[in-house]
Amino acid sequence: MAETLTPQQKQAVEDRGGRLLVSAAAGSGKTKVLVDRLMRYLMDPIQPANIDEFLLITYTKAAASELRGKIAAKLTEKIAEDPQNKHLQRQMQRLYLTKISTVHAFCGDILREYAYQLNIPGDFRVADENECAALRLSVVEGVLNDAYETAGEHPDFCAFVDSQGLGRSDTQVPELILKVYDSAKCHLDPQKWLDQCLQKMDVGSVQDAADTPFGKYLMERLYHWLDLQIDAMTQAANLASEAGDMEKAAALLSNTVHQLADLRQCSCWDEVVKKGDVDFGRLTFPKNIADATLAESIKAVRQSCKKGLEKQLRPFADPSERVLQDLSSCLQSAKGLVALVQDF
Repeated sequence: MAETLTPQQKQAVEDRGGRLLVSAAAGSGKTKVLVDRLMRYLMDPIQPANIDEFLLITYTKAAASELRGKIAAKLTEKIAEDPQNKHLQRQMQRLYLTKISTVHAFCGDILREYAYQLNIPGDFRVADENECAALRLSVVEGVLNDAYETAGEHPDFCAFVDSQGLGRSDTQVPELILKVYDSAKCHLDPQKWLDQCLQKMDVGSVQDAADTPFGKYLMERLYHWLDLQIDAMTQAANLASEAGDMEKAAALLSNTVHQLADLRQCSCWDEVVKKGDVDFGRLTFPKNIADATLAESIKAVRQSCKKGLEKQLRPFADPSERVLQDLSSCLQSAKGLVALVQDF
């Protein structure tokens, strides 16, 4: 890595305006910027700082060790340049008092220091990944055992288990509970997020499946895809028309564009169901066609559009009334799942 700083790195090193965020890719010199920025504080001609006044946090133990080594190397270099600098010599001694650690280690130290206020044992340790997995599995098994013992009193739980096991097995239930739990914990207010999920499942006052959160997403996705495909198919039709010997292909492609445009105008779920059966026809070209490469390109565009439309329309297989009925029937089982996640 070059010793000379780039203008952006130099700006990060010298900035003293308050909070500073440096975002850069791996190997771009973030550690060097951090070390040089630290040295600027230590070597300030007016108010030189002490290194143990800083908190340096990394993500891994290896990174913390590497950072401490690079700081030591830089201090050694500066001391060699100015052997009489007592302040820098003291920094080398203070380096081993400086807090350079991972996020977990730093948080662990805080918890140990204030364990008496948190009512936790001060000699705790951080569980490893396997231990955490075993604890989670043990807890979820306990939650399910309690739920089965009182299943007669909780129809939501029974509805959820029935929806997953189909009367044969519930092996996927623990995994699903953990997945939803992990998703909820990613939000600032997990309980609020779970409540919102249930609200979205409640479609009692909805008349059109396109007005549900799921329907809106599917409709918008379909619109976006159709906009792109209409443009691509229009270009293909124009190229076929300009070729001179692809009149039939141009007419067929234009007809497909009109059908796609008509589908794009649909504003409700049932209209998409009704107009989704687009007739792509049979695309043929003359045997002695002048531009075979163009013909192959047009075939590829049309085939991609045809397969893509099939994929986009899969969720629109049933009419709105049936979709809303299915969503309504899922609400009870969703409540059962959320209750299990809360217990977990």
